[in-house]
This record gives sequence, structure tokens and C-alpha cells, in this order.
Amino acid sequence: MLKAVPDVNVYVSSLIKQNGHAAQIFSRAGEFRPCTSEPILKDLERVLHYDRIQKRVHLTGEWIANYLVELRNIHFCVSGKLEVNIVHDDPDDDKIVACALGAGADYVISGDPHLLNLKHYREIQIVTPKAFLKVLELKRANS
Repeated sequence: MLKAVPDVNVYVSSLIKQNGHAAQIFSRAGEFRPCTSEPILKDLERVLHYDRIQKRVHLTGEWIANYLVELRNIHFCVSGKLEVNIVHDDPDDDKIVACALGAGADYVISGDPHLLNLKHYREIQIVTPKAFLKVLELKRANS
């Protein structure tokens, strides 16, 4: 089964635009194994508390806490202790690549140009949510 690491922006996009590509990815989680790490989840928690996000989706602290528990339960979680230094323009994105390496993931899903400009790291492909949906469609068609 394919493994993929969604970037924080993919989680946030799925909450803001519930019919968008990011949300569609999570609705198809049975077709791939979503992977994450504690550093990613901590960053997600921080971002979900931003005023601009709160104004758009009105999330309570309790909802956010429950959402993070749910993600920990349904995603393959790695420790996040592995470190890489590959995203020179935004070193904060290194945690996404490190998670993918630690999880043995096939894909990183992101809307972040710093990651997307890499295109790949070792065997890990770095793609947009729309491109990942096409990967899932090809996989389904070839099954």
C-alpha cells in the first residue's frame, strides 16, 4: 500500500475547502496509508489556532484537540526524531521530508512551493494534492 505524508497545508486546506483536492485525499485514505509525526502534528495544532484560520472555519480548542487525537489514531505516526537538511529555502519544511523518510513513504503531498520545487527526495515523490489524486486514480485503474 502506498504511504504518503500530507503537509500541514493539506490538512488545513481540507478543513477550509471541504470539497477541494485536499479533502478528497482524506476521503480516500483507505487507498493509501497517511503518515505523520509529532512535529507535524504540533505544527498543525499551532496553525489551526491562527486567527485567519479561526475566522474561516471557527474551530474550538476542544475540536482541534479531538482532531489531533483522531489523526494520531488513524495515521501511521513516526517519532519525528530523524533530521534532514534538504529544504534550504524553508528549513521548517525539513520535518515533512524527515517524516516521509522515517515512515518509508512513497509521497509527500503539499501545496508548499519550497517542497514542490524539490520534486523528489531519494525515492519520495513530492506532489500537489491534485497530482496525488491522479496517482490514486492510476493505482485504482491498474488494480
